[in-house]
Amino acid sequence: MIIEDRPIDFTLGSAPLELPRGGAFRDYERPGTATFFLTAPEKSAAHLVGDFNSWDSRATPMETDGNGFFWVTVPLRGTTHYRFGVTKDASGRRVWVADPYAREVRWDQWGPKAFLGDDPPYAWRDQAWQRLPLRDLVIYELSVRDFAGEKRLWREKLGTFDGVRARLDHLQRLGVNAIELMPISEFPGDSSWGYNPVFYMAPKSLYGRTAQFKSLVDEAHQRGIAVILDMVFNHAWADQPYHRMYPPLYTSDGKPLPDLNPFFHHPENGHANSWGGLDWDHGSPYTLAYMQDAVRFWLEEYRVDGFRFDWVGGVEWDPWQPKREGFDPYYGIAPIARAARESAPTCYLIGEYWPISGAHPAKTAARLVHETDIDAVWNGEFHHTLERCLTQTWQWERQDVSSGLGGFRGQGFAGADQVVNYMVSHDERRPEHEIQFWGQHIQLADPVEAQRYPTRWDLALQKARLGLVALMTLPGVPMLLAGQEFGEDCERTIAFWPLDWGKLDLPQGKAQLEFCQRLLRLRQDHPALRSDLVEFYWDDFQRFKVLRYKRWDGEKDVVVVGLNFDNASQQVGLGFPEDGRWLDVLSGEIVAVTDHWHDFTVSPWQAVVLAPA
Repeated sequence: MIIEDRPIDFTLGSAPLELPRGGAFRDYERPGTATFFLTAPEKSAAHLVGDFNSWDSRATPMETDGNGFFWVTVPLRGTTHYRFGVTKDASGRRVWVADPYAREVRWDQWGPKAFLGDDPPYAWRDQAWQRLPLRDLVIYELSVRDFAGEKRLWREKLGTFDGVRARLDHLQRLGVNAIELMPISEFPGDSSWGYNPVFYMAPKSLYGRTAQFKSLVDEAHQRGIAVILDMVFNHAWADQPYHRMYPPLYTSDGKPLPDLNPFFHHPENGHANSWGGLDWDHGSPYTLAYMQDAVRFWLEEYRVDGFRFDWVGGVEWDPWQPKREGFDPYYGIAPIARAARESAPTCYLIGEYWPISGAHPAKTAARLVHETDIDAVWNGEFHHTLERCLTQTWQWERQDVSSGLGGFRGQGFAGADQVVNYMVSHDERRPEHEIQFWGQHIQLADPVEAQRYPTRWDLALQKARLGLVALMTLPGVPMLLAGQEFGEDCERTIAFWPLDWGKLDLPQGKAQLEFCQRLLRLRQDHPALRSDLVEFYWDDFQRFKVLRYKRWDGEKDVVVVGLNFDNASQQVGLGFPEDGRWLDVLSGEIVAVTDHWHDFTVSPWQAVVLAPA
């Protein structure tokens, strides 16, 4: 683990006790000094270079325990950039790498170098912050680069932590209470989604410094908004120091030596990574320790509220035991999640998981939740089902819609808070784009009705509203993609594509935002919509394309919903537990229910949502 504090009179001596596995620490051994640590198994020697010794490659050799653990204490006041020179092999050749545990990183023509700042301790103001139960969250996924960026004809301005912080009031007014940041760990280059990580404990320097990220977390908490980080533990990019210390080695006849890197699989030994980059060896205790340190660090240093773990199927894949039926508590994601849970018992742990080809078929997403500390998984079944309904792909009406949208128990989950539902994430095309530019087959049956939608964007926004109703009223934890609240219709691209905030100045964008706000207030006000309880009315969906259901909380709260996915109006009859006055939340009209039943005429691609008035 990373230990911040030691007594002033503590002396390292010749044998490390429970010391940090990496990083630089001020006044660790004595005042006016900095102590640097490095874990490099099987390496015989290492040197420290930096601004403080004029980058003299021989001036500062590091002490070692002889087992690949190195440390050195040097006089230091002020800031410094630094690198480690690690002796690669018996020839004495060295490779110069940045600290794998660096808290800040800068890049120059020779590659990355660690930066040790000298900032005063951050003064947190979020003492009143308490995490809500996962089932009460509405998550908002965003990329710092795109959410707070600007693109003009003469320049591009990538987003920053300060830029995200400046829009927290918008998110608070929208009604979301958790933001999920696409990966912010340091990666090569300036512009990326972040799924090419290199330094797992350093925020991307282009987004801002450590204090700026702490300020973002702090101010989000003061607005009742949790901060969840997307972590990529499946793979890393080539500048990763633990890769550069251990280049691929071969025997004299050209055969790979796969066991000579204690952190990564050998790329030519059947462990190529399907996403590109370098494949971490999750069976290695060194890899596990590094990733456990990373999650602890973000939780403790930055007070983040949890993680979304990218591509858990890859993290979990064991090439030596591919048919293992369950989740090993000491391999892959389980011990990483356990370390996070021990560090912050109430943190949110969300996985992106689907069975990898060749794995045991019983190794399901539900089993991941049951057998590890993972709380919930992204619900791809919900997304796929809803997307087919909205974009009207081939034979979409023949789906088992109630199972796809509300059948979390059928998938093996014990509660609705074990699935995160989404209409779109960063991995898919936005429906507003797909319907507008790829959905010419989507037409209204009534030409008069069609006049309500003068443009394809207007039509796409209406279908998106129907999807939003489903997302906010069906069982599960809902997640929005940034811009969804005002009808962002940009294409899916990993290139820099900032949100078009100008849409909020258009009548359509304003209307979409108000509609979304109404739905989020509905979910907040009605515990029935956050419960596990749902009852689907029987419907011939293939014929009428209508979905009806009732939500309740086991107490007195009830919400009744009817969704019309057809391109023509439909008569929708809904049953109610009590007669009397019910509010149609979307229209604002009061409905008088008698005999526990009421019939509605629901226009194409619209919904009715009824709650007690």
